[in-house]
Amino acid sequence: MSHMKKQRDLPTTLYRILLYLSRKQNSEDESRIQSRIERAVGIERKELKIHLGNLSKRGYIVPINTGKIGRGGFEIVRYSITEPGKSLRQDIGRFIQLGINMEYYPEEFFYLPSD
Repeated sequence: MSHMKKQRDLPTTLYRILLYLSRKQNSEDESRIQSRIERAVGIERKELKIHLGNLSKRGYIVPINTGKIGRGGFEIVRYSITEPGKSLRQDIGRFIQLGINMEYYPEEFFYLPSD
């Protein structure tokens, strides 16, 4: 087994964001949603915002204004994964599975820390 650092790469990061949003699709608690995604995916807010913006722009996720204001005075936005987002997640998942089978990735690349 090759000793790759557990550093997240782009496919894994996007996969985990989409996976997290799929799982939390209808969860009630919207407060601190960004920090929850950050923690689950293991990236910082600035990077997360870029990914959420790009995924939204291309229709893989949809931002939903909750009408609530968070601690910093910003509107709390929830994200909902779309059908194209779900199929993108499956495609990336197959790519990661290939990486695990070929021993490029450790198996835990598939899982969220909360699993």
